[in-house]
Amino acid sequence: MDQSNQKRTKAKISSHKFDRMQWDPGLRERKTMTDYLAASLRTAIYDGQFADDEELNQVELAEFFGVSRVPIREALRQLQAEGLVQNIAHHRTVVAGLTLPQILEALEMRAVVESHLLRKAALNFEKIDLDRLRKISRWVVKNWEFHRALYGRSSSQTMIDAVERIQLNVERYARRAGTTERLRQAAAEHWQIVKAIERKDFTKAADLLERHIVHTGEEIRRAREKVGSLPSGKLRNKDRKRPAIRK
Repeated sequence: MDQSNQKRTKAKISSHKFDRMQWDPGLRERKTMTDYLAASLRTAIYDGQFADDEELNQVELAEFFGVSRVPIREALRQLQAEGLVQNIAHHRTVVAGLTLPQILEALEMRAVVESHLLRKAALNFEKIDLDRLRKISRWVVKNWEFHRALYGRSSSQTMIDAVERIQLNVERYARRAGTTERLRQAAAEHWQIVKAIERKDFTKAADLLERHIVHTGEEIRRAREKVGSLPSGKLRNKDRKRPAIRK
């Protein structure tokens, strides 16, 4: 779908939920329509562009993408099987959210597994790996790239895949809870990990990594408690606004 068609499609939508949605038309040539739609919505959910329990209306989505409701329905079934959406009363589909205890437990699992992976990676760590870590340690926007660089040489792909699944599931909550101060702290924590690796103290680096991930959970807890303390109907504008889908 070219840009002019996208604009015409958007003009027909009564809801503004998807009015800034973007996607790569080329994906349609490499995927079935159902897979393409599922990938677009999956990315939007992981990216935090939908709030927990927010409805994904089939009619609105079909109008937006310029397709029938059949592939939309099939795409939502895929996401339901993955646990990303759920069906509720009156055939409504909403984004499935995680409770705070579930988020904290997931981060605890990630912290334990990542620190173990870093200890394993120590056996194969090379100067090129350290050089790469130095370059990206202060770039919080490259957070996931930094973490992968820490334990990429662990030769434990199954555990790495498990960590990535956890990361994808909780990243939306970390983004919502993120503050400027936390970004500064995270950058400092990255650098402390790198300095420990420079000293070849991988035990210390693994401990710092574990604490670094736990701190993310603490930030999410504080954000949840802050929102929960606000009077009903008194959320600030930035807490109400949901960013539009982008792909």
